[in-house]
Amino acid sequence: MPFQTHKLEIVASRVLHGHGLFFLLLLLPLVSLVSVHVGLLTAFVFTFIVPGLILHRFFSLKLHEIIVFVPVFSVLVSTQLIYYLSQAFGYSREIIFASFIVLAVVYGLVKSRKTSAYTFRDFLQIVRLNKVLLLIFLMIFVISAVVLYRSVWFENDLGIVITGSNWQDTPLHYEIIESINNGNFPPEMPYYAGESISYHYFVDFHTAIIEKTYGFLPKLLPFLNSAFILVFALSVYSLARVNGKRAAIFATLIATFGWGLSYIGLFSALTSGQFNPATNYMYEYNGFFGLPPIFDNLLQQRPMLAGLPVFAFVLALLRDMEDKNRVILAGLVTGLLFPFNAVAFICAYAAYFASLLLNSNYFKRHHLYFLVSAAIALPFLVSSASSTSITFAPLWALSFLKDNPFLFYIVNLGVPFLLSLLFITKVKGPFLKIIFVMLFLAPNVLSVTPNSWDMYKFFVFAWVPIAVLSGAALARIRKSLALVLLLLSVLTTASVIVYNVGTSSQAASWDEYNLGMWVRDNTEEQAVFLTYYSIHCPSTMIGGRLRVASYVNWAYGHGIALDDIYKRFDDIDLAYKGSEDDLRQVVETYNIAYIYVGSDELSHYPGCVAKLNSIEWLEPIYSTTFQVYKVVY
Repeated sequence: MPFQTHKLEIVASRVLHGHGLFFLLLLLPLVSLVSVHVGLLTAFVFTFIVPGLILHRFFSLKLHEIIVFVPVFSVLVSTQLIYYLSQAFGYSREIIFASFIVLAVVYGLVKSRKTSAYTFRDFLQIVRLNKVLLLIFLMIFVISAVVLYRSVWFENDLGIVITGSNWQDTPLHYEIIESINNGNFPPEMPYYAGESISYHYFVDFHTAIIEKTYGFLPKLLPFLNSAFILVFALSVYSLARVNGKRAAIFATLIATFGWGLSYIGLFSALTSGQFNPATNYMYEYNGFFGLPPIFDNLLQQRPMLAGLPVFAFVLALLRDMEDKNRVILAGLVTGLLFPFNAVAFICAYAAYFASLLLNSNYFKRHHLYFLVSAAIALPFLVSSASSTSITFAPLWALSFLKDNPFLFYIVNLGVPFLLSLLFITKVKGPFLKIIFVMLFLAPNVLSVTPNSWDMYKFFVFAWVPIAVLSGAALARIRKSLALVLLLLSVLTTASVIVYNVGTSSQAASWDEYNLGMWVRDNTEEQAVFLTYYSIHCPSTMIGGRLRVASYVNWAYGHGIALDDIYKRFDDIDLAYKGSEDDLRQVVETYNIAYIYVGSDELSHYPGCVAKLNSIEWLEPIYSTTFQVYKVVY
């Protein structure tokens, strides 16, 4: 009997040693049902790690490519899996954990049949041998996290601060996240009620999924943005590694912190004694320094946070079209990418056609396997077709290029741009050079975005090959000169950091925060609120409810015609300022359930409270500093 017990212990030990991670992955979703803290950890594990751990063993990837592939693929697959399961069974916390159990089972089945080329020990060995590299990536994450901590959902005595780079568009992302987690699924535009979202919102859906496992957690967004910035840095390093370690480090720093010469304004203000930390020195909208720096984009352009690392990874895969599996993988991640970032999807296709061109003399049938991406993205391509049009006209260049175009691009894209041009014949391989030229020219010859300003994002994607090419150029010159040029390449990020930590734009007072939380607890999910068409709206950004209209560029940038938007603005003005019959007509047109009167409404519609109080079919249900009325007829 003791012998049998000992034998069972040995067997159990071997099973746990070989399948311990599998059992842990099965256990985590089950424990998460009773612990929100474990649920949050589980969501990170299954949306950033597990799908990538499952599939990486089927492809011949180098270790630095696997480190990129795992989080990139995991985010894409986990979000799409939960999206389709939620379409079938409803979006809920239980469905999220059920999807995690499915992934755990798949992991166990795959691991038992297919071993990985690398182990966790290999990863630790690489980390031990590359301490300087580890410090660089840690620095990138810490700088991003500190800046975002101070500028996104920062709490002070007055309320909630969303400021700097994030003051305008981040409230939109909060509205999407909070409305999805409060019943808005499949989602309508919470900022333009009644219209389905065709905009690339899946990075916000990914955030909503993680938050759903825990509960209201607005500080999650700045942490996730920092994590995505780190993944982007890793993806550029992996892409540039073929040029050597030194070149890859230069490329990584330039890709994350580099840009043009707009820091001239910052240092001019410092030397003249006119410096003001609340002044935006990093770029001038519709001015000579008209392109927003890369770090500004990374801090606040959430779809790009998913699109940029996937694009860099696709470039690394398409560089070797001889490997059939790499072509398939490039098509797979590109197809999954579309609902996260449509511009990145277009850029990935541009890279594919460039690679086809370079391999035209050696064409093989497996080169077409990339086109599986179209089949994967088809449902989203169809749903977004009505809001997308391609115009062969230089709308961006005509509207936003200032003075001498050649000088404009030099001062806006700076030293890395010049290095990429000057050393273009001395850096090996034509692939990235062609991508650089294609994406640089795109905004100057066509328009594929509803708002022509958004075509500037092609310059941001062009920054990936610019960073790799300029990093390779710096690695070829004298070290002291290279460090000086690197410093001149990244100085603009100082302006970005100063602006983000030096401003304190208020997104919500504490009274507005309390109202938003009251709305979450006391009004119906998917209820439509009548509000002023402002950027900040507590009933939506915090409460998770829908509203008739919001900031003009949100809906316009997502495919709504300007005439329709202005019609809603006029209707909102009429509802607050017109007669009782006017209000009733607007309420019925937009299926409004609640009317909100906050600081913006009081400012733009003085006297509206007295009018609303006199209407019998409006019931005051919240009345402190601000008012909420319920439509009761």
